[in-house]
Amino acid sequence: MKKNFKYGNIYIALGICAVAVAVAAVISLTPSKGGTIEEEGFSRFSIVWEESLFIETAPETDAVDVEVTGVPDLRLTTEKTEAETERKKSFNLPMGNHVVKDYSNGEMVYSKTMGDWRVHNGVDFGGAAGNTVEAVEEGIITSVYDDSFWGTVVEIDHGDGMLVRYCGLKSGSTLPDGARVTKGEKIGTLGNIPVESGDGDHLHIEISIDGKTVDPLEALGKIREE
Repeated sequence: MKKNFKYGNIYIALGICAVAVAVAAVISLTPSKGGTIEEEGFSRFSIVWEESLFIETAPETDAVDVEVTGVPDLRLTTEKTEAETERKKSFNLPMGNHVVKDYSNGEMVYSKTMGDWRVHNGVDFGGAAGNTVEAVEEGIITSVYDDSFWGTVVEIDHGDGMLVRYCGLKSGSTLPDGARVTKGEKIGTLGNIPVESGDGDHLHIEISIDGKTVDPLEALGKIREE
């Protein structure tokens, strides 16, 4: 009995050693920090670290025109200067360059026809009945109508918020409402203006930008002669 117990202890010790060796092998082959094991051959292993799981890196580039997705790319944004946003157009005069009555800029001026003092919100170009009236710039005719004070009126949207009101045209001589016009194109012929008949034949134009009445010559970029 003692002999069998002796050999039994030996077998137990050998068994414990075998288990310890197996556990040590498993621990040595277990990756840490999110690594993965790739088998090379039958018994050799290497650990490949997935560093992208821990560090976010941005692509290195000096280019400014590459397409960027997912986030706004401030490199492609340039701030416009006031000069770049100004209206850069060379406007045409609607009928000659002889101004018989200027814009009063809110000041009261005497009306020969009405015999009173009133503001003059436009500029009057002298001429003769039948003279050609031209568009100051390309645009779309938004309204044509006969007015008891201003004669036949043509309103044209010239873009950039500019609306020009051409007053004193001859009834029936104008292009129709909705017509597209080009710069310098004939939109009608000169007629008369009942409310300003005492000033002779002339074309009266008024200009508003974004709904606000402005100095017509200034809006057209024209310099007044002294």
